[in-house]
Amino acid sequence: MAIQLKNNIILFMICVSLPFKGVAQKESNIKLANELFKSGDYLKAKMLYQELYITHKSSNYYESLLDCYWELSHFNEAENLIKKHAKKHPKKSSVLIDFAHVYKLKGLEKKSKKKISEAFNQLKTNPQLIITTANRLSKYGYLDLAIQAYEIGLQNGNKINYRFQIARIYGKMNNIDMMYENYLELIITNKSYLNRVKTTLGRTINSNPENENNKLLKEKLIEKVQVSNNKNISELLIWLFIQEKNFAAAFDQEKAIDQKFNLNQKNIYNLASICRRNNAFDIAINCYEYIIELGPTSSFYLESQLSLLTVRKELLESSKNPTKENWLLLENDYNACFEKLGKTSYTILLMRDLAQMQAFRLHDTDKASSTIQEALSISSASTENIAKCKLVYGDILLLQNEIWEAILIYSQVDKTYKHDVLGHEAKYRRSKISYFQGDFYWAQAQLDVLKKSTSKLIANDAMELSLLIQDNLNLDTTTTTMEIFSRADLLIYQNKLSEAHQTLDTIIIDYPEHSLVDEALFRQYKIKVRQEKMEDASELLDQIINFYSYDILVDDAKYALAELNEKYFNNMEKASELYEDIMMNHKDSFYLSESRKRYRMMQEK
Repeated sequence: MAIQLKNNIILFMICVSLPFKGVAQKESNIKLANELFKSGDYLKAKMLYQELYITHKSSNYYESLLDCYWELSHFNEAENLIKKHAKKHPKKSSVLIDFAHVYKLKGLEKKSKKKISEAFNQLKTNPQLIITTANRLSKYGYLDLAIQAYEIGLQNGNKINYRFQIARIYGKMNNIDMMYENYLELIITNKSYLNRVKTTLGRTINSNPENENNKLLKEKLIEKVQVSNNKNISELLIWLFIQEKNFAAAFDQEKAIDQKFNLNQKNIYNLASICRRNNAFDIAINCYEYIIELGPTSSFYLESQLSLLTVRKELLESSKNPTKENWLLLENDYNACFEKLGKTSYTILLMRDLAQMQAFRLHDTDKASSTIQEALSISSASTENIAKCKLVYGDILLLQNEIWEAILIYSQVDKTYKHDVLGHEAKYRRSKISYFQGDFYWAQAQLDVLKKSTSKLIANDAMELSLLIQDNLNLDTTTTTMEIFSRADLLIYQNKLSEAHQTLDTIIIDYPEHSLVDEALFRQYKIKVRQEKMEDASELLDQIINFYSYDILVDDAKYALAELNEKYFNNMEKASELYEDIMMNHKDSFYLSESRKRYRMMQEK
């Protein structure tokens, strides 16, 4: 009895396992067949697919087996397979296309055309077959016929718009004109496709307005804007102008559709932000002024007033030689804004910006201190905005040489926003003070932590200062040279430029073999630029290039000298030589890409 039971259990286990073994074998064969096909061993793949098709009669194996026949040019076998499959799927349009293809390959043109005609007749009465049929035609390379299949759907008034598919096929045919035409016709009626179309078109154009595709697309868009008066087309035209960085044209078009469709200036306000990110400050100003001129009823009136001052500040900061008078005029505009809007939680960051400008541009730390303290007294301000103001207050205190008070302020922000970018900003400032004071080891420990900051700017600044300390700290038995250098950096920060220059001279004269000499010369170059003594600045860069060519700052010096020759001395030949030098001799330079760009521009001119 026990033996019989045991045998029954074994028999049961065998029966249960057999299907699983069969499934495993099937999956193994499929995988092997697919790998053989991919590797180009079509004959062996065919044998496996034949076995799978005979055993399982699946459409998937039909497709794979048929592909093997195409690759092997076994057209008679392909025809027989299609006939067998057609008996089971007589109404499938894709099977008709398979017949058309095999007859085409066998040179039976009439029979091929007849099958195409039969398939197209099906589409007229059964539009659900359109996509399948078109895909089959595309697979076999009959792209014109695939387009015809989709056009049958368009002509029959099908709810599905096949323009996107048609456009993609024209793209495969490299018929850019018709591709653009269909994409534009699509978005005229269906805005939901606008972003997809932008993504696709973005692969065909670039930032050069003279590029042939750019010119063709622009021509079509302008024509349709004039004819159709369609908002989606206008938006796409604006998008193209932005890609080309033609922000003036984008602004003109935005104004036109804002007025035509009553869009409440949202897009114009957004365009201003794009312009700012691309340093097109003049156009950003035009955007804000347009909104402000519409009056307080505009949805973005207040935001534009605030942003206008900020962008004008950014414009001055990016200018070559802004004068003190320029900054004083802007200061007056800030004060006029406060008279109109008040000094409130809404304008607190403008007050911060004004204090920063008074401190670092107008060098009036007393006025700056008064402004920032007034901002800090606004009780309704958010904790975050107060912290942002505290950072500037700490900067002003450091300018005034109130070191310990600055440390206290930075520490408050660091404590409140320990795991936030604001906290990282405060910690970096606190580390710099330690560096200024000669507490290099503590400073470096903090900077090493900040290298992991989520803010790329902070991380890079921390990395740069950390490397400066690391590379120069342990070269002497004392830290004397580093202390002199860091003291000079503090003087530069405090705008005591002549004193800083003299301090750096101490390193150059007394420690001529020290690795900090080229750094000292580079700091002096920056001082001379701030003093607008460009000839002196140029000479200092020449010293680095001629006498410290082995050191790390030589490519920095060459790039800086190239910029001086290009922008101040108008010596394009010398600038071009220096850019080329960087390209040839400093392959790992941070300035390589920009040097290549500047060099090409000069060669084109």
